[in-house]
Amino acid sequence: MRGVAIAATGMYLPARVVTNEDLIAEGGLPVSARWIERHTGIRERRWAAEGEFTSDLAAAAARDVLARAGVDAADLDRLILATISPDWPTPATAVVVQHAIGARCPAFDVSSACAGFMVALDLGVRCVQTGENAVLALAAEIRSRWIDKTDPRVAPLFSDGAAGALLVPAPAGTGFLATVLQADGSGAEKVLVPAGGSRKPASAETVAAGEHFIRMVDGRAIFEQAVVGMGAIAALALEKAGLSLGDVDLVIPHQPNKLIVEAAKKAMGVPLDRVVMTVDRLGNCTAATVPLALHEAVVSGRLRPGQTALLLAVGGGYSAGAAVYKVPG
Repeated sequence: MRGVAIAATGMYLPARVVTNEDLIAEGGLPVSARWIERHTGIRERRWAAEGEFTSDLAAAAARDVLARAGVDAADLDRLILATISPDWPTPATAVVVQHAIGARCPAFDVSSACAGFMVALDLGVRCVQTGENAVLALAAEIRSRWIDKTDPRVAPLFSDGAAGALLVPAPAGTGFLATVLQADGSGAEKVLVPAGGSRKPASAETVAAGEHFIRMVDGRAIFEQAVVGMGAIAALALEKAGLSLGDVDLVIPHQPNKLIVEAAKKAMGVPLDRVVMTVDRLGNCTAATVPLALHEAVVSGRLRPGQTALLLAVGGGYSAGAAVYKVPG
């Protein structure tokens, strides 16, 4: 089976920067900017403009990826978009993106909360391994429209953005050395949007009750599950790749908040200088956090040819994914 490499990464961030002070002023939060930073590690985040949609963010990120790779959208074999903030409940936001960028390939959404990009990546890798030549794996979110801006537990965390990677064939034994996914449905109601689905269809009552906003139940349990889950999924991916953590040059984790990333790093025994951290500036962009951090690592030169990266994410559901990637060259 042939190898799979990343031809290019790319991203798009909304222009609006929302500081902690801005957030407090807009939502009337009963906390200080210092409190938010101390409890989340986040100083600012990006929010989409009015009239800017998830498909717009995804299409802009897709164009960036393709331009950096020097590949025309018409040559794509598949487009996979990870999102839990789609343009509409149906159809898939990916088809809007496909049309916007001029692609003609199959296009569809995957939904796995914060682990969404890892699901898109795993599927994209398998598609290239089995014969396709250009698969675009994207993640895009506008989570700012699913938060109660008066809730100090949730409002400071979530942000908007999009990023992705173009997957192409590579010599066997190079590129992605392993991808792993996991799920545990016992945590399905720990982080959720209660209404808008078949269990509780949208109504005037659900809107009035704020049941279309993100709710987190038992923050301590979520914190502990995230820390344990990151370590567990990392170990599985490394075992599948036949490597140890000492073989990894850079860890690129999902970033729900800075405290979780730091706790996971400490539990795994990873030095700070080997971890890509973006959450302080970009917040928790759900499925898009990993590809945003990956792109930053690539363009900054932190991830170079010959180096090995560990990508990992845990999210609602519970869901988790990890990948071990050795940069060709």
